[in-house]
Amino acid sequence: MSGVDFGRISILLVDHHPIVRLGLRFVLEQDGRFGVIGEAGNGREATRLVDALRPDVVVMDGNLPDVDGLALAREIKRIRPATRLMVVAAGGGETDILGLLEAGVDGYLLKQCQPEELRDGVGRVHAGERVLHQSIVRVLVARAVNRVPVPTIEALSEREQEVLRLLADGATSKEIAVALGLRPKTVENHRARILGKLGVTNSAAAVRAALANGLLGSGAQAGGDRLFGAAF
Repeated sequence: MSGVDFGRISILLVDHHPIVRLGLRFVLEQDGRFGVIGEAGNGREATRLVDALRPDVVVMDGNLPDVDGLALAREIKRIRPATRLMVVAAGGGETDILGLLEAGVDGYLLKQCQPEELRDGVGRVHAGERVLHQSIVRVLVARAVNRVPVPTIEALSEREQEVLRLLADGATSKEIAVALGLRPKTVENHRARILGKLGVTNSAAAVRAALANGLLGSGAQAGGDRLFGAAF
C-alpha cells in the first residue's frame, strides 16, 4: 500500500528544476486520478522519499545533478520494487534508453509531449503497461529488425530544432547566433547535441535526417543541398 491513499494514484516527482516539477504537478493534478505526494530535486532526496512515502509512481528526469537516471532507477526498484517508474526527459540516446528500460523503467516520454499524453502515460504505467514515446518505439523496432536506427527527431528540443532549420537554410554559426540572439559558442553546443541525438557526424547528415523525417519543409532542401559537402 502506498504512503498516501485517498483512492488516488500517489506520485512522487523527481526533477532538479523546480519549474519543471511545478508544471508536472499542475498537469497531473488536473486529473482526479492522481495525487502528488512529494517532490525531490536530486537522487538522494528521491530515494529517501520513495522509502518514506512509498509512491505508486515516480515521475523522474533521466539525469540528475548527483546521479544518473540509470543508477537512480535501479536504487528505487531495489528499495520498492512495486513502485512504477516513468521517465520524462528532454531526450536521450538509444543506449541510455535501453539501459533505463533494462533497469526497470516502465515508461519513457519526452518533455515535449502533450499534457494529455503525460496523464494517459502515467495512468497506463500504473496499470502495468509499458509506455514509450513514438520516436523511441521507432528506434527500438529498427534495432530489433537489424536496420539502421531511425533518428529520433522528436528528441530534439525546440531550440535545437530552430538551429537545425537555420542550418538547413544554409546559415553559418554566426548568422544563427544573430538570428536567435545567442552566443556563437552556444550555437556550437546546440549543434554538437543535435549530432549526438541524431547519431550523425556532420551537418549534411543532420539535415538529411531532418528532411527524411519531415521536420523540415521542402523549402529547406535548397539550403540543405549546400551543406551536403560540408561538415560541422
